Amino acid sequence: MGGSKKRGPTVDRARVFAQARGLIDAGRTAEAETLLRRGLPSPSKDAEGLRLRARIAELEGRPASMKSLAEKSLRIRSHPDGHLILAQFHLRHGDVEPAAVEAARAVEIDPADVNARLMHAAILLEAGRIDDADATIAPLRDTPPTDAGLGRRLGYTVAAIHTRRGEHQAALDHLDANALAPGASPPERKAMLALRAKILDHLGRYDEAFADAEAFNALERVEFSPGRYALEIDRMIERTGRDRLERFPIGFESDVPVLVSGMPRSGTSLVDRIIDAHPDAAGAGEFTGLERFAAKLQQVTDPSKPPPECFGDMQSPQWRDEGERYVRGLRAMHPDARRIVDKSLSNVNLLGLASRLLPGCRVIHVVRDPRDVAISCVMGEFRPAVMPWTTRLEWVATAWSAMERLMRHWHAVLDVPILEVRYERLVTDPDTEFRRIIDFIGLPWDDACLDFHATGRPLRTLSNDQVCRPLYTSSIARHRHYEAAISAIEWPDHEA
Repeated sequence: MGGSKKRGPTVDRARVFAQARGLIDAGRTAEAETLLRRGLPSPSKDAEGLRLRARIAELEGRPASMKSLAEKSLRIRSHPDGHLILAQFHLRHGDVEPAAVEAARAVEIDPADVNARLMHAAILLEAGRIDDADATIAPLRDTPPTDAGLGRRLGYTVAAIHTRRGEHQAALDHLDANALAPGASPPERKAMLALRAKILDHLGRYDEAFADAEAFNALERVEFSPGRYALEIDRMIERTGRDRLERFPIGFESDVPVLVSGMPRSGTSLVDRIIDAHPDAAGAGEFTGLERFAAKLQQVTDPSKPPPECFGDMQSPQWRDEGERYVRGLRAMHPDARRIVDKSLSNVNLLGLASRLLPGCRVIHVVRDPRDVAISCVMGEFRPAVMPWTTRLEWVATAWSAMERLMRHWHAVLDVPILEVRYERLVTDPDTEFRRIIDFIGLPWDDACLDFHATGRPLRTLSNDQVCRPLYTSSIARHRHYEAAISAIEWPDHEA
């Protein structure tokens, strides 16, 4: 008999990919992953299959796999989608400039790829590179995409460019004519209404702005129980008394971390930017090191036992390792900085753990008028699944009160230094307040801090366009424009 090998059945790759995409669209990502692994003859060498599996990893919250699979696909075959996946990976980690580089590569590979151009433009806008974003979509203005969804995205991007330039009426006209068209998905419509609300606020059409905010929040509202939330804060306070915290293991001593806490839209990004402008300091953005440690600790904690026994094998040697890993993560981003800011929105809940994991850290807590915080939250575009209270004014009032109650507790029981910064004083008396912040973190004053808006470091935050321009005071008492909406709510006491 001849030496011919027996061939297996021919695989219809197009059919496999069509089925896999259908499963992904239906939310059945695990089945799609299995199909791609088993339905392709060489799944580890199939560039298209690897890219699709990278998308699945993104949807399932597996960023390391997402990056690895995308890189592997690009080693086999260059393709715009591989670079766009890597761009999305960098965005997930707050790294705007590497994301812009990957998106630019996607455009270079296929200049006719509309999706690549739109994503590149969106990233450039985040980086504050408005003219570059406009130049990226210029070919699309000349020859608009025929696909309706891509056309809506283009309309949104053009409107966003107009409003970043202060051309608010042009932004509104373009958004209404080209983006807010029938057929938009709920996420698309939410983004468009959020932008429209922002534009109307700039134009002084406050009633219309709030109506749009109410509309986009209703699209993705998650139910929130103020009573249950208050009870959770009560339990947190009960579990972190001074006597109990003193029995927690001790981690890694370092004066590098500066933890900034506060409500969303309270001025935490501004404080981050001020410190980042100092030659000996840097900002790490919303670093997730504490959240990762807290999640790991929760897996081994036995609440029926007192500390430190309740932490099982996670005792002082392990806490030291974890604290050192946290500081290494900060230093990896800014090797030469003496102080590095972590402004994660979860910080306020984790300050008890942080005081033991990082006993040399400093804490800066930013406070702003709860009415202004509430308007800014409701007019913003947060993720309700993470912060459900951001979609109603009265819920924000509840969350503000709970956070301040928790901070009073931390002031009473923690041994780490805590500085309270009032937003209103920060923007009206920068000469005093900026110096107070720099002195607190143990650095000599540098006039570069007054030019915080010129540092050039991109911020992935709803406040990025505000903190990339000189200091302004127009956001103080912003709530006065929305008196009809806030008048029936019982607001917590606040002293500016």
